[in-house]
Amino acid sequence: MANPFEAYQRELRQSDRDPSTINRYVQMLDSYRQWLGDRQPDTTTAKEFLAYLRDRGYAPASVRLYYHALKQFLEFLGQPLKLKLRRVETLPPYYDRGDVEALIHQAEIGLYHETKRQRQRNQALILTLAFSGVRKAELLNLVVSDIDFNQRRIRVRQGKGRKDRVIPMAQRLVIPLRQECLNKSANQRVFDGLNARSVYRIVTSLAKRCGLTSFHPHNLRHWFACQLVEQDVKIG
Repeated sequence: MANPFEAYQRELRQSDRDPSTINRYVQMLDSYRQWLGDRQPDTTTAKEFLAYLRDRGYAPASVRLYYHALKQFLEFLGQPLKLKLRRVETLPPYYDRGDVEALIHQAEIGLYHETKRQRQRNQALILTLAFSGVRKAELLNLVVSDIDFNQRRIRVRQGKGRKDRVIPMAQRLVIPLRQECLNKSANQRVFDGLNARSVYRIVTSLAKRCGLTSFHPHNLRHWFACQLVEQDVKIG
């Protein structure tokens, strides 16, 4: 491989990762490449580079991010990197109901050049993430037959751990999800035409427009979990 860094960057750019993750990995690998000089990337130099970051006073959380970037890069080169790093527990930022309602309202207003249909879809997307607690990948895997309007239930297939589960459908989801399922076959995806990157872009763009910084789709899942805890609902 003539230039493994450039080859891996091409692979990253063509992947379905969030754009911010791709940019962060590219920046971290550039730092590693500059530190390497004339040496070749491998597990030995990667471990030395991580030790160098620790010696320079990098926070454990930052070193962990570099480790994940290097680990995936070296796996691409066929060199598994395994290290035990101290886990740093951090609390995600807290967003209240007002923040989420502002996001829903912004989806209804829409962004520049959006059609009415796109605004309806984006509002349904935000509502589903916020009031069902599904993950981004689970949202994209939903098909029309997973939505049971009679029983007011949503079936999530092959969620985390490859397990299926059924969750109740909040009243606020009934009309938006009906609109998304309209004129679609039973096996067609509810949010057809979207992927992980486009969902991330929709949520972050709407969030920025209504003043929510560093907000991404998983924040809606965390908000949903907080609502359950506040209502004394036990969750797994």
